Amino acid sequence: MHYLLIDTHQRPLGTLISEKTLGVGDTFQNHNSESFTVVGLNWFTQRANTQSLTVIPVNTLTKEMADLK
Repeated sequence: MHYLLIDTHQRPLGTLISEKTLGVGDTFQNHNSESFTVVGLNWFTQRANTQSLTVIPVNTLTKEMADLK
């Protein structure tokens, strides 16, 4: 699926193509190895069949600590 990535201020961050369907609470890495958590789902009105994900960056150290628990 093709996603448009949006920050919480509604600014575009880029795009993501994922074989996995993403939902709120999912964490993923982009092509630059930056980690993000999905906090919202929206349909992008200017492009049919494209879903936008509202995302926040995840500190990789925090993510690694959570994975250890």
